[in-house]
Amino acid sequence: MDVLNRGFAGFNTQQARDVVHRVFPTTQRKAVGGGPLVSWVRWLGGNTSAADTAPIASSTTRSIWPSRNRNFPGDARKLQLCIIFFGTNDAQDEGEYGHNSISSYAENLRYFVSLLRDPQSEHYSPDTRILLITPPATGERMIQAKKRTGGAPMILNSAAKAYGETAKQVAAEFDLPCVDLYTELEARVRAPKGRSVETDDTNGNSTETANAAEASQPAAISDQYDGYDEFLIDGVHLNSAGNQLLYNLIVAKIKQTWPELKPSAPIRATPPQ
Repeated sequence: MDVLNRGFAGFNTQQARDVVHRVFPTTQRKAVGGGPLVSWVRWLGGNTSAADTAPIASSTTRSIWPSRNRNFPGDARKLQLCIIFFGTNDAQDEGEYGHNSISSYAENLRYFVSLLRDPQSEHYSPDTRILLITPPATGERMIQAKKRTGGAPMILNSAAKAYGETAKQVAAEFDLPCVDLYTELEARVRAPKGRSVETDDTNGNSTETANAAEASQPAAISDQYDGYDEFLIDGVHLNSAGNQLLYNLIVAKIKQTWPELKPSAPIRATPPQ
């Protein structure tokens, strides 16, 4: 399986709408080449940090067949899974370069999904699984610190939450699963000292557990960045811990919703040796 990341740094959904037709295979291309040799997973998002660093990002085609082109003849035929991850840039304060209204954001998410679901679309792919991800919570103090040293668009945590709720609503409209990254990250940041929030690998639900060594201690006083620096680099982009959290949530959701796509049951391009 090839995993193709299509992250557009700084893009909001309106800007992505202008290029999305270059990302999804068309029905005409699917009909050429004699069927699927390789199944593709595509990541469509405006925040590239997770796509760049998460363990799901890998491609082995070139190393196995170095004499061939990067893609097999006829390979971009069946899109197995499409992950749509937008909202952070749309949620920028009004007047910032990336701001996009919440109504436009919702309509653009519907448009992305419809490209794969509408029989009249040249990208129609009814068997493609679609997963939406909400924007993460934001660390406002971290963003303010960055603004003082060189400028950064403000993204209020309340705005990230509102756009996340909109992503969940759109997912529900199409009966699609959604990873609620905002709520999951926020729960971990706000967990009292001595308690941790873990993701259940089987269903993606989170549970809070006590740490016996710290349970008797009082709740931690907010530090300089209110704890968001545990998961965010600059108040917006995920760090390694944030990416690991997102990866765990994605894998758990895939196992819950589409067990046939779980990592232990990969789709093979060639017969096993």
